[in-house]
Amino acid sequence: MRDVIGLLDCHNSPGLGPLTHERDLASTSFLGRYAFMDFALSNFCNSEIETVGILVRDHQRSILKHTGNMLSWVNNTKTGRTTIFYNERGQLNEMYNSDINNIKENDWVLYDSNASYIVFLAPHVVYDLDIRIPLEEHIARHEEVTIVYHEIEDADQEFLGAYAVDVDKNGYINDIYINDGRKKKAKVSLECWIVNRTTLADLIRRHVRVNASFGMKDMIAYGLENGIFKIHAYEHRGYARRFDSLKHYVDYSFELLDRKVADTLFLDDWPIYTLTHDTPPALYGLNSKVENSFISNGCIIEGEVKDSIICRNVRIGRGSKISRSILLSNVAVGTNCAVTDAVIDKYAVVTTRHAVSGSLEDPVYLKQGDIL
Repeated sequence: MRDVIGLLDCHNSPGLGPLTHERDLASTSFLGRYAFMDFALSNFCNSEIETVGILVRDHQRSILKHTGNMLSWVNNTKTGRTTIFYNERGQLNEMYNSDINNIKENDWVLYDSNASYIVFLAPHVVYDLDIRIPLEEHIARHEEVTIVYHEIEDADQEFLGAYAVDVDKNGYINDIYINDGRKKKAKVSLECWIVNRTTLADLIRRHVRVNASFGMKDMIAYGLENGIFKIHAYEHRGYARRFDSLKHYVDYSFELLDRKVADTLFLDDWPIYTLTHDTPPALYGLNSKVENSFISNGCIIEGEVKDSIICRNVRIGRGSKISRSILLSNVAVGTNCAVTDAVIDKYAVVTTRHAVSGSLEDPVYLKQGDIL
């Protein structure tokens, strides 16, 4: 699809507590072998969108480390490309570190490409989407802006702080508001926007006059409220989660240990691509025991692991028990340790006979490189 540019917009991602203090949410490890950005980039790739840009807000290093040669999510290595969009001026003034200002700094999207449509996705909202379907509908209806939404029954607990929409009988949005948890049922935005290139250019021209600190989602809401354009609504069905806290990171990761739930995200005809690592398979000791867990390649497991997610190159010593925990890459757990309800960041070490214990409601976090 050469008339479409996909943009992975990292500017609006919430933090996951201390887990994202030193990295962007987009490049944060998820389910042992993935990063969050993999799901959005795979949606672009599987939808045959060949030109993709990553709008980086901060922590550029962590995103570059995960993207590698950037070919993991390109379905046409001859004409396709993935490009990092970085706004240097925004680093000097946080007020102007927005997705719109980032596009301004990388304005070839508007002026040096033949694309007619720009598709925005966000890394912190995980779901599968064949973008070709809402895009075809967008084109057939001669729309200027389309928002993809998902209807939920627990809006008092999920997608808090996200945009929600009211949709009329003709499929147009007549109101955009912040989900403050007062309603149980809501149509929440998945932060997927399909925007005509000319419409995006017009929004950017208006941007400074309206509010120089506004981002794309603010300008889209402004356009609706001021009658600049109508917004078409497209409903997504299936798995969709918004990762916006450390608690949700843990809860949503563990729910995917259930095969029935995992099968709603990992579809047979919709592969999730990621950066590959040249590491050996996991090695299990004679007395090891693993139950209901994700174990990544490169691990050496000599203890017991239950209801947990173990990332690459983790070592778990003899007699140690890991339960309801997430261990990021290159963590080392010594012998006869007990780790329960914990998130242990990469390169941390839990030495012999130590215990790390949190709770279901308040998992304990060990920061990167900690030695206990």
